[in-house]
Amino acid sequence: MALFGDLRSDFRVYREAAALRQAGHTVSVVAAVRRTDLPALWDDFDLHLLHAPTTGSLRRDYPRFWRWASARLRALPADVYHAHDLDALWPASRAAGKRGVPLVYDSHELWTEQSSLVGPGRRGVRAFWSLLERHTVRRAHRVLTVCSSIARELEDRYDLPEVAVLRNLPPRRQPVPGQRLRQTLGLTSDRPLFLYQGGFLTANGLSEQIAAMCRVDNADLVLLGDGPTEASLRAQVENAHLGDRVHFVPRVPFDELHEYTCSADVGLSLLRPTGASGRFSLPNKLFEYLQAGLPVIGADTPEIRQVLESTGAGVVVDATDPEAIGAALRSLRDDESRRAELAAAARRAAPDYCWEGEAPRLLEIYAGLERNPERGAV
Repeated sequence: MALFGDLRSDFRVYREAAALRQAGHTVSVVAAVRRTDLPALWDDFDLHLLHAPTTGSLRRDYPRFWRWASARLRALPADVYHAHDLDALWPASRAAGKRGVPLVYDSHELWTEQSSLVGPGRRGVRAFWSLLERHTVRRAHRVLTVCSSIARELEDRYDLPEVAVLRNLPPRRQPVPGQRLRQTLGLTSDRPLFLYQGGFLTANGLSEQIAAMCRVDNADLVLLGDGPTEASLRAQVENAHLGDRVHFVPRVPFDELHEYTCSADVGLSLLRPTGASGRFSLPNKLFEYLQAGLPVIGADTPEIRQVLESTGAGVVVDATDPEAIGAALRSLRDDESRRAELAAAARRAAPDYCWEGEAPRLLEIYAGLERNPERGAV
């Protein structure tokens, strides 16, 4: 497996690696890491790590990673090379081509449509990634992605055979009682706690959620995670005098996250539908909230709406409208019985949205590669 990402928090990579290892495969992971304190869960894997603190310029970081990863992957006598996302596909495709073995492309999102590539002045960068994907995706023997909307888009865009859907689901866990978030922050338990967990990125709707809290008193919003917009988000909270209601908690290892999630009252998954990647997104956090038994306020996008309407575990709202978000927050703040109703629905839905039910699909795909390693034949 190859990735340019954070092994400390990339749940999908770990779950897939663990499922393959449990099925008897030997899994090597080639990755760039920014911190060396990886969770102990990774100790059982053959890790090849480039210790690469970011320089602040992806134009320098990516070529360095590609040169290193290409050499390291080609030195590994693998039977399959598995690229996590487009930024790892080129070195993995070179290694697979050299050894004449299958290549798997695991697209965690619609890469070329992510918000950082569709904004003003990004045409050249987006064109580069689009050309790279068009050129290398045709080398893949199987393409995987996280939801049916992105699968259809990739099939249509590149004239691919069936793109497999492998949803980004967490392991099955029972909700655990506790006040981990409130204890961490020194908060009282007499008012509801709303939780966002994940990356601090422009498209993740965090600025709108903070703005919504200007309209919501007697409640707390916790932003658990980190990312490039953290400084601007903290400044927004300070300028709006929301420090008593909006709180930041650093990212925690994924083997500890569930306890934090369970201690909230409502989970927020309000990704802005910027670009097709945002519109089609099916975030992992949505299902983590279900496993924790939390009611959810989700973005009114096709994939999120389908999950929340079919399960009855939450409500959808325009993620670009702070007033609409604020109204949804106030509604659940004031209606404890409604929160309990949605939480019960989340608990009922949780067994249907867990990794234990999804992992067999990954093993089936790999079994198909063993039966017929020809490109596009499985």
